[in-house]
Amino acid sequence: MRFFLPCSNGIGCFSPDGLIVALVSSDGSKKVQSFASKNKIIALNWFFLRGLQYLFCGLFAILRLFQTSFVMSNFEQSAFAKAISKHLYISARYLFVLTSIICSILATLLLLGYVPAKLSFLIVGASANFVLRNFVIAVLRVATIYLVLLALRFLPSCQTFYRFNYVCGQLNSQQNSTKSAKNAQKAAQNPPNFVNYLTFTFLFCVFVLSLVATNLSPWLALLANIATVLLVAGASYELMLLSKYKFFARLGVVVSWFVAVKPKVTQEEIAKVIKMESGYKFDSSLQEGVPLSAVVCEMQTLLQQQGRYEKSDVEWIVATVLNKNRAEAKLVRSISQKDYQQIMAITRRRAKGEPLSSIFGFVDFYGVRLSVNKKVLSPRVETELLVDEALKVIKAQGFKNVCDMCTGSGAIAIAIAKNADVKVCAVDVSKPALALAAENAKKADVKVEFVESDLFKHLKKFRKFDIIVSNPPYIESQQIANLQDEVKKQDPILALDGGEDGLDFYREITLQSKKRLCQGGVLMFELGIGQAASVKKIMRQQGYSEIKIVKDYEKRERIIYGKAN
Repeated sequence: MRFFLPCSNGIGCFSPDGLIVALVSSDGSKKVQSFASKNKIIALNWFFLRGLQYLFCGLFAILRLFQTSFVMSNFEQSAFAKAISKHLYISARYLFVLTSIICSILATLLLLGYVPAKLSFLIVGASANFVLRNFVIAVLRVATIYLVLLALRFLPSCQTFYRFNYVCGQLNSQQNSTKSAKNAQKAAQNPPNFVNYLTFTFLFCVFVLSLVATNLSPWLALLANIATVLLVAGASYELMLLSKYKFFARLGVVVSWFVAVKPKVTQEEIAKVIKMESGYKFDSSLQEGVPLSAVVCEMQTLLQQQGRYEKSDVEWIVATVLNKNRAEAKLVRSISQKDYQQIMAITRRRAKGEPLSSIFGFVDFYGVRLSVNKKVLSPRVETELLVDEALKVIKAQGFKNVCDMCTGSGAIAIAIAKNADVKVCAVDVSKPALALAAENAKKADVKVEFVESDLFKHLKKFRKFDIIVSNPPYIESQQIANLQDEVKKQDPILALDGGEDGLDFYREITLQSKKRLCQGGVLMFELGIGQAASVKKIMRQQGYSEIKIVKDYEKRERIIYGKAN
């Protein structure tokens, strides 16, 4: 079980075999560090006693987290901290803790001791019933705590802590739902968010201790108060576990509103970092360098702010800079400062609208590195699905002759030739595109026949194929002016313009393919968004049967194919 706790500048994740801390340092950078240790936040499943264990283990955990975050943030290396250590002969960290404790005790004595007692005499008088006065004092103390919590909620430092607490609640809830789905009876495996629980317990304790105040000797009163605190802590835990019921859920909201503030981008980024890091099998220490999870979050934020975020772009940038494939790159935990600087420089260029194919001068497509330039359309990730479907049909039907119409960079033809024992003919009307495609095929060490032709015009008259695949131009002519600059300025218009309705090439290729396909041959297209129904109608009108449509990773209708009769 993993347990998330907030601190002033980050989040800690306690797992059974270690602690992982992700935080924001004073310069805005994100740090991640792990520490090997044995942690048992909740080990018992006994009614009431599990609440007591949760209280003491949680307090120990949050104190340890704050101490660790101080060390990681290099607070003691700051000029202020060094000055304190030099002149007062005490660590700045311990001075901070000591000052906090003293201020808390003084504030408690004033706000929860002296002030409520004086006010109670003013409200009910000196001769009031002992029980009534205790009740008034209890109400005043709880009201005072609520006012203090309300005031703290608007302090910047407290807001940051509460934002981290908010995302910790989300992370714990996500884990709890998984655990409870496995065993709904083990309530102890689903502890409430600790800061919320601690706040609720404190309020409950203050109210109960005020209400049951007795005139005992100091030592007996101390023992009675300790026993009351333990009883309330255990009861509070059990009450918060009942949040599945509406009444108790509302009770929890009354408390959580004061100690949980909706997070900003920074807190959301740290939540993503800690979630990613805690998903790894625990390592006693992270490698020296910048955590890759923090880098990915920073890249995502930068691209999202400019409306250009795509997960595939992030993966491509990281994998290329690290000189690994995408699967290998996902296993990396930290990178060097040099790689970090290079990744962010490329991300900033991408955020400004420059295509990655232009930045790198190549794309990785279906495991093959292809050179690209402004003479060809850069192959997209979605087009790999066209290759997937084509290879399935080729292997299932035993096809041997393949035609890639409108080949461009040669991506589809080369990928098919690389992964199937077939003869591939790649056709394009652009001579510069064919020259680049031939160069790509040579680098990939595959044999592809390249033909310069306006569709099938210059192919031998009676030449036929088992399957014809095509990713033709499909943008409506009037829409090209509205395309993003990175598309219309980087990709050739010839590879984009699909005519007035974007369907000109689908009509012409479908018509001409009837004479170019063997009996039972297959015609397969990549589709533009919203074109599936229209292209299906075109294929049916030309006599194609068994027409199938395949959706892409975003659930969009992306591939269509059918058999020639």
